[in-house]
Amino acid sequence: MTAESTTTVTMVTVVEVIGLIAFAVSGVMAAARAGMDWLAAIVLAVVVAVGGGTTRDILIGHVPVDWMEDPWQVFLAIGVAAVVLLVARIQPNTNFADWTPSLIADAAGLSAFVIVGTQDALSAGLSGFLAVILGTITGVGGGVLRDVLTGNRPIVLSGEVYALAGIAGSTVYLLLVGVDVRGDVAVWLSMGTVFGIRVLAIRHGWRVPQAGATT
Repeated sequence: MTAESTTTVTMVTVVEVIGLIAFAVSGVMAAARAGMDWLAAIVLAVVVAVGGGTTRDILIGHVPVDWMEDPWQVFLAIGVAAVVLLVARIQPNTNFADWTPSLIADAAGLSAFVIVGTQDALSAGLSGFLAVILGTITGVGGGVLRDVLTGNRPIVLSGEVYALAGIAGSTVYLLLVGVDVRGDVAVWLSMGTVFGIRVLAIRHGWRVPQAGATT
């Protein structure tokens, strides 16, 4: 393995770790708001952390999926969940009802997994168009499972600027790679695009127009 390829693998791993941690945190917070117990919170953290990647792997025919071949992702999600629950135990006044930290964590997870999914799709030989779709599915998949399991309408179907942020970031990544921007620069700029759009949408209340007229 060359130095360049080693650096690329390391960067992808770092990005994936960011996504796993962020989504695991959002999973635990969602479980707490839904009144779930500790075990359910850990299970939800794992499902949210690996859900999008599992969907991506199945769609591109990569089976067994990543976490079944090497379960480090599951162990990391469990560890993160345990730490968050321990902090909540030590600090009983932790406000899990506050949506802001959960939404920020979710935005971080979204930005990381959109780019990881886009990279994986391109590595599988898919077209740029399909890479954007797979990247977006990878990013939103965990959040959809989280919302469904906690009895909420998936955020991606609630008028939030969520999937659109993923599509924008994935597209930016393709454009940067297409003009030979250095790999790590393309990754961080693309992640920043997703995260920035999502956070601005939360802050300013941007929403996708509803289908059909409202009364």
